Amino acid sequence: MAEPKKCAHTACTCVCSDGKKYCSQICEDSKSMMSIKCDCKHEGCSGR
Repeated sequence: MAEPKKCAHTACTCVCSDGKKYCSQICEDSKSMMSIKCDCKHEGCSGR
């Protein structure tokens, strides 16, 4: 099992425990944009 790590989206505070780089498709789709806000809509994310 992969060790949990922070989502690769700069503004996102979610943790990915499944070995993925991003916590959601929304974060992955916005990887090429400079963003100061996260829109993944996960309840625990404080990047909103």
